[in-house]
Amino acid sequence: MEFRTIVHVDMDAFFTSVEVRDFPHLKDKPVVVGADPKNGVARGVVSAASYEARKFGVKSAQPISTAYKLCPEAIFMPHRFSRYVEVSNEVMDVLAAFSETHLRMSIDEAVLDCTASGEKFKTWKKLGLAIKQAVREKTSLSCTIGIATGRTLAKMATEINKPDGLTLVHPGKEREFLAPLAVEAIPGIGPKAKQSLNRLGFRKIADLQQVELPLLTQALGRWGERIYDFVNGRDEDEIILEHERKSFGEERTFETDLSDSAEALAALKAIAEELATQMRRKNISGRTVTVKIRFADFRTITRSQTYPMPIRSAPILEEVALQIFSRNVNAGTVSTEKIRLLGIQLSHLYTAQVGEQLWLF
Repeated sequence: MEFRTIVHVDMDAFFTSVEVRDFPHLKDKPVVVGADPKNGVARGVVSAASYEARKFGVKSAQPISTAYKLCPEAIFMPHRFSRYVEVSNEVMDVLAAFSETHLRMSIDEAVLDCTASGEKFKTWKKLGLAIKQAVREKTSLSCTIGIATGRTLAKMATEINKPDGLTLVHPGKEREFLAPLAVEAIPGIGPKAKQSLNRLGFRKIADLQQVELPLLTQALGRWGERIYDFVNGRDEDEIILEHERKSFGEERTFETDLSDSAEALAALKAIAEELATQMRRKNISGRTVTVKIRFADFRTITRSQTYPMPIRSAPILEEVALQIFSRNVNAGTVSTEKIRLLGIQLSHLYTAQVGEQLWLF
């Protein structure tokens, strides 16, 4: 029986590692990427934290004010998403050399099917070390790798030995690898599913491996059969290379609530320009424009307008967004209903073919 060789690659503390690479004086210091903490009174969030900062309890998606309280000596860096994309592309170029079947799962994560291409390395360990070395030589960054017979197993393997780790789950060892892990280590087992399993006395995956299928189906519904197969070592998900994207959007949360219509309209203009740039680079247009408005009390509304022809230019996006905004927010009430977030989304997408001229819109 031929076994698959699935490699999961996860870059270590990617955003902060890029900052350290670009600014070497940050090496070995607690670094936080996110909003300016403003001495602990800002209300943005942490985008990423270096391992040095994590020792103090700082973590991504945490309020930036909390991060400042936990580690005031941290170096807070502004978010540079375009730079992270550049470095991510460098990483993905390296990984593409190891397999034609590779999928970028996020800006700092990828999965590769090296069943055929990995044979020349003789062993999984040599394959993993070769990938890690190639990434480091090209980008000066480290990554953690998991290799297994399935993509979920490989992803779980990367969580075992971070940072700069390499974990192998060889064929026939899947149940042994999974047994000591907590049930919530399985991707997709959220808080509610965990509670359901814990109530039945299932805390470790080893507990699930002793259960008959009907009981798991009773506890987890339609996911029971899938979990049953997985905990017993059957992980056969395919690596699907292309997913049709339904929409593109840009949104901004403001550090200080917008209190008048002039500020809101200026913000919408900037968002429209950013979204138009993104769409132009991808040669994509869309027929439906959606504006998202979140007020200071977190009440959120979304309003859409669909056109017969695709659009993507900044002036048209701006004009449409302003029309939608004006119809749904009375200019005189913006001061009493302060705005926390604005966003524009474009859907019903259309991609021009080679040699085809897009509509003037």
